Amino acid sequence: MTRNSVTRCALYCRSSKDRSDISIDAQRRELQQLAKAKGYLITAEFVDAVESGKDDNRPGFQNLLREIKSKERQWSVVLMLDTSRLARNQYIAHAFKHECAKRGVTVIFSKTPELDGVSGIILPAVLHAMDEVHSFMSREKGLAGMAENVRQGYRAGGRAPIGYKLEFIPTGAIRDGEPVTKSRLVPSDLAPKVREYLKRRAAGGRRLSLARELGLELNSSSINGLEWNALTYAGHTVWNVHNEKSADGYVGGVKRRPREEWVIQKNTHEALITDAEAETILEKLNSGRVTNYKTKAKHLLTGILVTPDGELWHGNAHRYRAGSKNVNAEQIDSQVLEHISRDLQSPAFVKALTESARHSAQLTDDDVEGEEVRSEIKKLDAKINKLSELLSETTATEVLIQKIEEFANRRDSLCEQLTQLDAVRKQSKALREIRELDVKAMLESVSENLPDLDRDSLKDLLRGIVDRITLDHQTLACCIHYKIKLNLGELVASPGGFEPPYSP
Repeated sequence: MTRNSVTRCALYCRSSKDRSDISIDAQRRELQQLAKAKGYLITAEFVDAVESGKDDNRPGFQNLLREIKSKERQWSVVLMLDTSRLARNQYIAHAFKHECAKRGVTVIFSKTPELDGVSGIILPAVLHAMDEVHSFMSREKGLAGMAENVRQGYRAGGRAPIGYKLEFIPTGAIRDGEPVTKSRLVPSDLAPKVREYLKRRAAGGRRLSLARELGLELNSSSINGLEWNALTYAGHTVWNVHNEKSADGYVGGVKRRPREEWVIQKNTHEALITDAEAETILEKLNSGRVTNYKTKAKHLLTGILVTPDGELWHGNAHRYRAGSKNVNAEQIDSQVLEHISRDLQSPAFVKALTESARHSAQLTDDDVEGEEVRSEIKKLDAKINKLSELLSETTATEVLIQKIEEFANRRDSLCEQLTQLDAVRKQSKALREIRELDVKAMLESVSENLPDLDRDSLKDLLRGIVDRITLDHQTLACCIHYKIKLNLGELVASPGGFEPPYSP
């Protein structure tokens, strides 16, 4: 990166919704004002319009990352509106900021105060965690709105199944100049044929011959989907039927979740068949289906849950298994989370974490490495100045310019190294001076938001703070060993352990 007396910066703007207060133009205007106030020169801009912040698969964000790593980069500061523009996932945010620090790039948020010391370390982490929780809560609010629509007899979304059609009903509200409507299922012209098919199928009829006889032009896949919607044809709305899908296929290797995980809202629209007929059809489907419902994502403690002998507990359906031993997974998970939440707020844990943070600072009174780097930079400055003076005294300018550029590149590299060293010392100094009050506030925030995190986020968080959890099959006694070491090198353990109430 070339040196210049004017600090050059780049802007990053992201919007996932078409709202004026967070539009790209609104963000750009505020960041331009911030750059002007700080005397920065804007030389680059990266934009993601209508892109979610839950992952890093965004064109503008990826271009920004590539530019940060480029040796040709002409700016040293990134300006963003707030932490939520960077990411709605705290791990993406932390990784990005780590990459910036490594490359000597400063990240400034317009709506976040610039703080030093402990507050400067804790506040960004808390804000990023809150961004992820906000994303989760926004999703939950959306689901709650869908649930309320269904309770009122309206459709939660999606296409109407075969035999029904959507009837749109104005709510009286206006959005963007258009009337807001809600939809409900009503029988379509195909309803009589679908009703007859399902009733005769429940009575034992063969699917393909029935479809041909009734004139339903459906292939095997469509017929299979129709029958899996049996409860919908009984007049109910069913949620949470399908597993999440990724590039590798459905989670757990199967398309549909176990029946006990389905959420059913009764009597939301006109039924074509009875409940008994619907259950008979579903039973036929399940009788010919191989169930293989195993998924690591559903089991919170795999990899850290061990027996007293050190044998790993593995997730299996709704249980943890170790050899011939098995325990109820949901029961253990909930009790472990509850206990960790209490531990995080306990005075003993706060004290242990504070001591561990201070011990990890490893800050010496002298700055030997930093002084060596500064000394080398000073020597390079002298060489560059001397060669610059010689330029006017010789015709061999090409050789001198090449040497000056070589020294300048080396100097820039050392300046970046010095920036990183100073950042490490600054953080180490803050950790050495950290107070129990600061740690207590941070842990309370983590503990309060623990129940709102999704499964994957919880798994990541637990693996970040927990070394192992021992579970005795006979007594169900648990002991949590945290990744926090005291000065003696021993891992902090949850005092006395605990015993979740047993249910077979």
